Amino acid sequence: MSYGYNSMDGFDTYITTELGLSQETLSAYKRDVQEFLDFIGTQTLTAQLIEIFVNHLKQRGLKSTTVRRKCMSVRCLCHHLIGMGRLDSNILGMINSIRIDRRTSDALDSKDVDTLISAVGKRTPLLRTANIRRDVATILTLYHSGLRASELCGLNLDDIDFSRRTIRVRGKGNCDRIVPTTPRCAQAIMEYIDLERKSETNAIFVTTNGQRITRRAVSDMLTSLSRRAGIKHTTAHMLRRSCATSLMNSGMDLELIQVLLGHQNLSTTQTYLVTTLDRLKNIHQCCHPLGAKYEA
Repeated sequence: MSYGYNSMDGFDTYITTELGLSQETLSAYKRDVQEFLDFIGTQTLTAQLIEIFVNHLKQRGLKSTTVRRKCMSVRCLCHHLIGMGRLDSNILGMINSIRIDRRTSDALDSKDVDTLISAVGKRTPLLRTANIRRDVATILTLYHSGLRASELCGLNLDDIDFSRRTIRVRGKGNCDRIVPTTPRCAQAIMEYIDLERKSETNAIFVTTNGQRITRRAVSDMLTSLSRRAGIKHTTAHMLRRSCATSLMNSGMDLELIQVLLGHQNLSTTQTYLVTTLDRLKNIHQCCHPLGAKYEA
C-alpha cells in the first residue's frame, strides 16, 4: 500500500482533537508531515524510510531539537494511519530504535543579558518612544524566572505578587505553579505597569495598541535586539535555558530547577543545562576523596 498525499486526509482533525496542541505546534506538525510525504513520494511507508528521512535531516545540518520535532510529527502520522487501519502498529516499535543526538545547547551569561538590555535603549529614535520598559521587563522575566514565552504572554495583572516577589504561571497542561523572581525583575515590571503600560485588558505585557503581546512579537523583539547588541541569536527559550544554567552553576539542586521550570520529567531539565568545565573541575576537586583536600 502506498502512502502519498492522501495520508494528510483527516490528519489535521486528528492532531487537533486528539492531541490538543497549540495552533503554532499544529502548523509545524502539518508542515513536517507534508515534508516527509514529499520525501517518500509513492513509496510504502516503512520504518526504514523514516530512518532514511531522519538521516537526511541530520545531513542538512538541522538542529537536533528540530530533527526530534519532525520525527515526532511522523510518529503522529503513524498513529493516525494505525487508527485508520492503514498501517501496522508494529512500526512504532521500530521507530523507537531511531537515535537522535542530543547536543548541549548554548546559554547566555549575565553579561550577555545586560548587553541585550542595554540595546533596548539604543534603538532608533522612533522606537525609543515606546515599549522600552516593557522590553526590559520581558527580558528580565524570561531570564530571572525562567518562563516559557507562552507563559509570559499569558500573564495577567493579578499573577504578580510584588510584596512576595512571586509570579503565578499557567504552564503546559493548565498546571499552575508559583515561581520567584528577583528584586530587579519585580521593579522592572512595576515600573513598566505604572509608567508605560496602557491597556484595558488584564494582560501584563501588551502591544502598543493595548492588546496582549504574542510569542511572535517577543521573538521578533529578541532577534532584533541580539543583532543590535552583537551577541548570539537570542530566543525566549535560550533565556529560559540560561536561567536554569545560571542557577545550577550557582549550586541550586537539579530537582528545584525542575520545579521552577515546570518540567514533569527530570530528564527534560537536564537537556536545558550547560555545565561549564570550570565548575566540573571545581566539583571534582572538592568532592573526590583524592581531590584538592587530599593534596592539601
